[in-house]
Amino acid sequence: MEKRYIKNIGTLTCEGQNRLFQTTVAVVGAGGIGGFVIEGLARLGVKKIIAVDMDVFDEMNLNRQALSNVNNLGNHKVIEAEKRVKEINPGVRFLPIRQKACLENLPDFLGEADYIFDATDNIEIRKELSEFVQNTGKVLIHGGCAGWYVQVAIVTKYTSSIERLFGGTGDQGAEKVLGNPVFAPMLTAALELSEFCKLISGKGEPLVGKCMVVNLLTNEYRVFEF
Repeated sequence: MEKRYIKNIGTLTCEGQNRLFQTTVAVVGAGGIGGFVIEGLARLGVKKIIAVDMDVFDEMNLNRQALSNVNNLGNHKVIEAEKRVKEINPGVRFLPIRQKACLENLPDFLGEADYIFDATDNIEIRKELSEFVQNTGKVLIHGGCAGWYVQVAIVTKYTSSIERLFGGTGDQGAEKVLGNPVFAPMLTAALELSEFCKLISGKGEPLVGKCMVVNLLTNEYRVFEF
């Protein structure tokens, strides 16, 4: 076992770490939540990361997106993500996909993945990701945030659709109104990564078919089935 992974073992066990070495993960969205998720996956030591995002960094991303800085504005997010992963853990393979995810291309983009992280801010894409995992038997780890609020859930072929968590239609959710300071995507990514590690290690109670909603203003954590 490489020295870099020693601090993982007490939590994940050697068996769990070895599973990480064999796991391919897709991250849809490489911005606020996705940037923190990608860095976390690189440090955990997964086999391969597939990152899907067509966007480039702009100045409005600097308040919350871990991979953005004043020197890479205008650069593609997934390309900057690839650079960061190579700096952290060259042993992790990385596939950047500079296209928008949609139901038609998900089999091509995500077919190789064992787990999929939802790090988008687009409700329709989230619904399509949910449909995809329920048709293929893969696992979707959903995370969303806005203002002081965070939610995390796990969707599989045996759970209800993520559509139950979102009323109505439209591209963007509450972020458009409440904004998105840095602590919200950081916490969302941390919770998504912890759910992933519970699934990998077989420990604890993963949020399969359940949603955790966090209200940071009142320090409340609420879990419900969907």
